[in-house]
Amino acid sequence: MASAVFFVFMLVFVLSNAVAVHSLLSRYESALDQAVTLDRMRTASQQLAIRAMRLSDGALVQAGQLSQEMEFMDRALQALDQGGVIDGREIPAFTQQATRDFLPRIRRDWATLRGRLQTMLLGTYARDDRMAEGEHELPQLVQRQWVADNAETLLGALDACADVLMPLLRQGKDRALLASGGLAVLDLILLLALYLLLRRHLVRPLRELRIACRDLVQGRYDTRIGYRGPGELGQVARDFNDGIRQVHDLLAKMREDQVGLLRADTIFQGLASNSIVGIFLVENERFTFVSHKMAEIFGYEPREMIDTMTLLSIVVPRERFLMAESIKASQSRRDGTLRFERHGRRKDGSEIDIEVFSSTVRVGEQISIIGIVQDITERKQAESSAQLAAIAYENSSEAIAITDSAGVVIDVNPAFSRMTGFWPDEIAGELLPLLRPGRHNRNFYDEMWHAINTLGRWEGEYWSQRKSGEDYAERAVMDTAWNHDGSVNCRVAMLSDVTQKKQTEAQIWKQAHHDPLTGLPNRQYFNERLSSAVDSADQTGRSLALLFLDLDLFKEINDSMGHAMGDRLLVEVARRLQACVPSGASFVARLGGDEFVVLLDDTADKARIDALCRAILDRITEPYRLGGDPVRISASLGVALYPRDAENAEILMRHVDMAMYVAKDSGRNCYHYFDRSMRERARMQRDLMCALPQAIDDAQFFLLFQPIHSLSTGRIVQAEVLLRWRHPEFGVIAPADFIPFAEERLLIRPLGDWVFRESIRLLAGWRRDLAPDLRLTINVSPGQLGLEDAGLDVAFELFDTLGLSPDCLVLELSERMLMNGDSQVRDRLQRLHDAGLCFSVGAVSIGMPALLAVRELPFEAIKLERETTERLLDSEHAVMVSGAIITLAHRLGLRVTAEGITRQGQYEVLRDAGCDEGQGYWFDEPLDQGAFEQRLRDQAG
Repeated sequence: MASAVFFVFMLVFVLSNAVAVHSLLSRYESALDQAVTLDRMRTASQQLAIRAMRLSDGALVQAGQLSQEMEFMDRALQALDQGGVIDGREIPAFTQQATRDFLPRIRRDWATLRGRLQTMLLGTYARDDRMAEGEHELPQLVQRQWVADNAETLLGALDACADVLMPLLRQGKDRALLASGGLAVLDLILLLALYLLLRRHLVRPLRELRIACRDLVQGRYDTRIGYRGPGELGQVARDFNDGIRQVHDLLAKMREDQVGLLRADTIFQGLASNSIVGIFLVENERFTFVSHKMAEIFGYEPREMIDTMTLLSIVVPRERFLMAESIKASQSRRDGTLRFERHGRRKDGSEIDIEVFSSTVRVGEQISIIGIVQDITERKQAESSAQLAAIAYENSSEAIAITDSAGVVIDVNPAFSRMTGFWPDEIAGELLPLLRPGRHNRNFYDEMWHAINTLGRWEGEYWSQRKSGEDYAERAVMDTAWNHDGSVNCRVAMLSDVTQKKQTEAQIWKQAHHDPLTGLPNRQYFNERLSSAVDSADQTGRSLALLFLDLDLFKEINDSMGHAMGDRLLVEVARRLQACVPSGASFVARLGGDEFVVLLDDTADKARIDALCRAILDRITEPYRLGGDPVRISASLGVALYPRDAENAEILMRHVDMAMYVAKDSGRNCYHYFDRSMRERARMQRDLMCALPQAIDDAQFFLLFQPIHSLSTGRIVQAEVLLRWRHPEFGVIAPADFIPFAEERLLIRPLGDWVFRESIRLLAGWRRDLAPDLRLTINVSPGQLGLEDAGLDVAFELFDTLGLSPDCLVLELSERMLMNGDSQVRDRLQRLHDAGLCFSVGAVSIGMPALLAVRELPFEAIKLERETTERLLDSEHAVMVSGAIITLAHRLGLRVTAEGITRQGQYEVLRDAGCDEGQGYWFDEPLDQGAFEQRLRDQAG
C-alpha cells in the first residue's frame, strides 16, 4: 500500500511539473511564432514590391512566384486574426488588444498593395495587346512609385505592430522564467520531505539487513534482524530470520554425508584418470565431473567445464535441439542408453566430430547421465573427403580427365563428354586430345610437355575440336599426382570451354579501340599503333608520314542541319578517306569530333604524299547527298614526317597539329607540311605568354600613332593609337601576337589601363599646345570590354583631372564584337556612351552587318576595311559598293573613315565618293610620339 501511495505521489509530482513546463513553453512559442510570421510578412511584402517593379521593367519574373507570395500574405493575415497553420506550424491569433488594434490597418494596407500587384500583373499580360491597339498604358515610373509607396505603407504598419508585439513577447518570457523559478523551489521542498520519509522507513531497515548479511557471510548463523516494522521490509526481516535457522540445521546434516561421498569419489577419480576416452557426469543438466581426456578433447581445463557447462554446450548450436530430443528419448527407455554422432564445439570455436555413449541413472528423484566421448574428426574427414571427391568429379561443371603418366586417358567425367561429345568408352585408352598435335605448332607442344615433365603442371589455352568437328577454344590445367616414392601416379586435366569468353574479349577490344560512329580505329588504338610504328621505324630506319585532317566549318553544318546529319557526314567522310589511302601500308583513325589521321608506312617519296593529300582533299570536297540538297565541305590537312620532324610520337602529333592549323590559316581546303619555323613560332608564343606579366612591370610597351586625315581638307583630325611590345629577344611585336595571351591570363585590364593613361595624358598636352580639336582612337579588346570592370574608370578619372571632355576619345570596336549578340557588352557600351565616350566600328565588311545594327548600338563612325580600299583601282564593282556604303552611312548619320590608303588614286576615289576621313601609308606611317608631335607642329604652322 505504501509503495502504491509513493508511486502515485511521484507520478502526480512529475506530471504536474511536465504540465507546468509545457504550459509555459507553449505560451512563449505561440508568441514567438506570431513574431516570426509578422517578420515573414514584412519580407514577403518587400519581395512582392521588388518583383512587381522588375515585372514592369520587362524582366523575366515568374507569375507563379508572385501568386504564391500573395497567397502567403493572405494566409498569414488570416492566421494572426483568427488563428491558422503556416508552413506546418499552428499560428495562434492575436489575443492582446494592443496587437489586434493593428490588424484592420494591416488588412487595409495589404488590400491596397494587392490590388496594385494584381493590376500590374494583368497589365503585363495585356501590354502587347494595348500597344497594338494604340492605347497608352500608365507610365511605368508611376506604377513603380505607387507600388513602392503602398509597400512602404504596409511595411510601416507591420513594423509598428512588431514594435508592440516584441515587448509583450519579452514580458511573456520574463513571466515564464519567474514561474519556472518558483516551480523549482517548490520541487526542492517536496524532495527534502521525501528524503526524510525514506530515511526513516527505508534506509534504516536496509542498513540492519546489510549488517545481518555480512555476519551471515562470515559464518555467524546466529545473527538476527531487530527491525519489526509493518510493510514489506518488516516481512523481509522475519523471513530472513527464519531462513537462517533452517540453514544452520542443514549444515549439520551435510557434514555427516560428506565422509561417505569422499570415499566413492576416490575410486571414480582413479578410473577416469587412466581412460583413453573422455568420461563425464551430468547432474542437474550440468557437468559435475569431467576427466582430463574429456577436457582435452574440447580444449578446456576440467575446472572450466564443471558446474558451468551443460551437455548441450559441447555441440554446435544448430544440433542442440536434436541432441536434447535424443536425451529425452533415452530417459524414457528402460536401459537409458544413448549413442549418437554430432559436431562438437571446442573452446576456441572450432568444430570437431564426436561420438557419445551415455546411460541415464536415477537415484531417487535425481536423474544423472554418465557417459564417454570420443573424437572422430579424422575419421569423418577421411570419409567426407572421399565422398566429396566422388561428387565433385561426377557433378563438376568443369571437364575432368584422368590420364596415366604418358597422357593416355583412364577416365573422364560427364562434363568432359558434354563438352567434347566423346563418351568415356570412346576416349578411354586414347591419348588426351590436348596432348595430340593439332592446330598449334611444334614449339607449343614441346613447351607443354617440358612443363609437365619438369614442374608437374601446365596451364594455358589452345584450340581443339569436338567430336562433331566444330573448333572451340579450351583452357586447360594439367596437374600431376605423385606416389610416395616420387613416381607419377596419374595426371589430372581440368578443361573449360572459353570460346564465348574469347569472342566477348574480341568484341570488347574492338569497342575499346574503334569509333562507334564510323567504325574507324579511335584515339587509343591510334596512339598504340603510332607508338608501335615509331618503334619499328627506329629499328628498320624507315620513315613515316602522319596526315592530320580537320573538316572546315563542320560546326556550322552541325548547328544548321542537326547532329544526326553531321554524324552521317562524318561516316561518309570516313568512307571516302579509307577509299583514298592505299591498303596495307596505311592506318586511318578518327581522333574525335571532325578530326581524322592517316599514318603511312615507308614514305620516302614526297611526291606520293603530295598526290595522296590532293586526292583526299578532292574527294572530301565532292558533294554529299544526305537526304536533301547536296552539301559541300572542305578540309585542312597537316603533314609531318618521322624522324625528320620529330623525335618521338608525342612530338610528331604536336607538329602535325601545328601544320594543320597553318593550313587552316592559309585559307582552308589545302595541306601544309610541318617546318621548323612553326616550332620557332610556337616557342616564341610560349615565351611571350610567360614573359607578358614581367613585360608590363618592366615598361616594355610603347605607343605609335597613325594620323587620320580629313579627305576634304587634308588636315589631321584624329590619330589611331597603336600598341607595340619591344621584346628584348624578339624585337617589336604586334598586338595580334600577345593580346590573346593577355586576355587569357586576365592581364588585359592592367595593360588597357596603361594605354588609357598614356594616351589621355599625351592627348591633353597636344590639345592644349598643338591641336585643340584633336581626338584619339583606341582599339578596345573584346576580352577587356567583356570584363565586369573594364578599367575605363581610369579614363574618366583622367578626364576629370586634366579637364578633358570624354568625347575627345573614340573607342574602336571590331565588327565581330558587335555581332556576337552579347547583351552584357551592349549594355556596357550604352552606359559608356551615356557617360560621353564615342565609338567607331573598324574594318566594316561589304556585308555591312554593322550598319544593320546602327539603331541598336551607340557608334558614330565606321571604317572601310583595308581589303575594300585595296580593290578600288582594280574593280569598278568595288568602287560602286564603297560608294553605296558611304552614302548609306551618311544617311544613317555616321562618318566614314577609310583605312589602308596607299595610293593617290585610292584617295581621289574615296574623296569623290564623299568619304570623310582616311588613313594609310600614302598619308603617314605609324609615328612615335616625337614624330607625331612634329607633324602636328608642321600642321599648326
